[in-house]
Amino acid sequence: MGSYPKSINASSLNDWFNSEKEDPVLIDVREQSELELARFSKEFLHIPISKVTSEYVEEIFAGLLGREIVVTCHAGIRSYNFSQWCLDNNIVSEIWNLEEGIDGWSRYIDPSIPRY
Repeated sequence: MGSYPKSINASSLNDWFNSEKEDPVLIDVREQSELELARFSKEFLHIPISKVTSEYVEEIFAGLLGREIVVTCHAGIRSYNFSQWCLDNNIVSEIWNLEEGIDGWSRYIDPSIPRY
């Protein structure tokens, strides 16, 4: 049986950002138009799901070796699928998915981020 993305909720991710541990790399797989509606206040890498190819993702992830990676989207579905794809294609051996995506982050952590 293959591996699956690890789940993390907004509260736990916020605790992680506020801890002594090294911050995870946040990857947002939403499209550019969605970033214009609601943007994370934390630093993130943008990999629009529509532009994903193995070569493109492998090149980006090569610079992230040894770092924890958390993937997000609007509600957590596309980020989960992207995370699973990364595992299935042996791009990473471990990856986190933000449950409820930026919508959950807005609801529970940062209400200044517009919901859509």
